[in-house]
Amino acid sequence: MSDTVAEILIVDDKPANLRLLAQVLTEHGYQVRAMTSGARALESALATPPDLILLDIRMPELDGFAVCAALKAQAQTRDIPIIFISALDSVEDKLAAFRLGGVDYVTKPFQPEEVLARVKTHLTLRGLQRRLQESNRRYRRELALAGQIQASFLPQVLPTLPGWQLAARLIPSRETSGDFFDVVTLPEGRWGLLIADVADKGVGAALFMALCWGLIRTYLARTPSAPARVFEAVNRRLLRDTTAGEFVTVFLGVLDAATGRLTYANAGHCPALLTSAGRAPVRLRNTGAPLGVLENLTWEQHDRQLHPGDTLLLYTDGISEAQSAAGQFFCIEGLEAVMQASPGESAAGLLERVLRTVNAFAEGKHLEGDDIAVLALRREERET
Repeated sequence: MSDTVAEILIVDDKPANLRLLAQVLTEHGYQVRAMTSGARALESALATPPDLILLDIRMPELDGFAVCAALKAQAQTRDIPIIFISALDSVEDKLAAFRLGGVDYVTKPFQPEEVLARVKTHLTLRGLQRRLQESNRRYRRELALAGQIQASFLPQVLPTLPGWQLAARLIPSRETSGDFFDVVTLPEGRWGLLIADVADKGVGAALFMALCWGLIRTYLARTPSAPARVFEAVNRRLLRDTTAGEFVTVFLGVLDAATGRLTYANAGHCPALLTSAGRAPVRLRNTGAPLGVLENLTWEQHDRQLHPGDTLLLYTDGISEAQSAAGQFFCIEGLEAVMQASPGESAAGLLERVLRTVNAFAEGKHLEGDDIAVLALRREERET
């Protein structure tokens, strides 16, 4: 802010004080608006907010404290710096002024040079504050755009698999997310089922997520029947092309929709849960380390048969590490209990039940700590 164009509102019920302050400020290049009434000053400031206010306290009808409180209660005026100028010089009066939001306090009789110095200081600070606020607004707009772009990577509509039910949800804890999921159409009636979690948060994690998502899709298209080979190729690229020290945990399964055969590899991710009616969930555990940690690693891959009525649940640690008010974790056992309590439930119904249960466990605060991604797959008992 240039102080030659700053507009200052002076409020004092003594015309002599107004004339002196207006003369001094005008001589130093400021635009001045003078008011002898607190009510009129409040109306003027709300209609056309000034850059700074010099405010007397003792005034009839509406005193300076009431004017300050009213201005701080309105969005368009709450950030205007208010310097109190008053004959009241007790510590209690000064503390009251600062509690209400005043930035400075000058005791009458005042010295013009002192007023000018404080005006200049607070206008400079106000200019810096405005630039910071604009930078924050621009940053939030850019983050929102990054979140929209990131969300566009994920399936907007889940594919229809005859004989199967699919449901998925991503709930970022911020504008962008390090968690992601995907459902990829592959040759010969196969489907890629992916869930992953970058081991960080914020913009860096979102950029790394985009890179991992692209690499996994690329190499899955080249070797659609071998999740372990996909991991090896992606791991090499991450270590070769990045230096940020990020890593990602991934569960990748390839489903043959016709036979129900699931070929999967798990790179350090939360165990997937597979349930059959009347049976305890089976944990599909790690088959190797996370991606992006060490060179020349290999991963195992395993096969599972999904029968009619079976349900597969993929999730990130925003679910299993959700905390209660007492500091307890929801844990994988909590998920297993939810799945066992709802046999035969649809994929969408199970997903919603999991989210409701976790939300209740964490008393509505589970999103404050981490992103959440969940994907549920159920093979229908009567295939269509």
